[in-house]
Parts: sequence; C-alpha cells; structure tokens
Amino acid sequence: MRELPPSVFLILIAFSIPVAIELRTVAGFFGVDLPFVAVIVFEAVFLVALLIVYVMGRLSPDPGDDASAS
Repeated sequence: MRELPPSVFLILIAFSIPVAIELRTVAGFFGVDLPFVAVIVFEAVFLVALLIVYVMGRLSPDPGDDASAS
C-alpha cells in the first residue's frame, strides 16, 4: 500500500467535518429527518476508516522499496 503524507489525511479530515454536517441538509431534501447523533456516528466511522488506511500505509512498505535499498 502506498504511503501518503500526513497532510493529505489532515485535509481529508478538515473537509469531512462540514460535509458530514451538511449531510443533515441533504437528507432533509429527501424528507428524511436525520438526527445529529447519526451524523456524529457517520463522521466517527469515516474518521476510523481514514485512520485505518493511514496506519496500514505506514506499516506496509511499498514493494519497490526493497529493490531500491539494495
């Protein structure tokens, strides 16, 4: 898995918070009354998924890194 710099994840987190809050507005357009707790749960699941992708990228080296080291 390719390692991405931490700045990419910080930008994704910064953009995901307002998008998650606006999820209530989008749900309202379709007549769904989405509770704020559901938005918090959605954001928490998304942030955990981002954290897992980030950690997996840090733990598993690229296959090309072994060839360039020797």
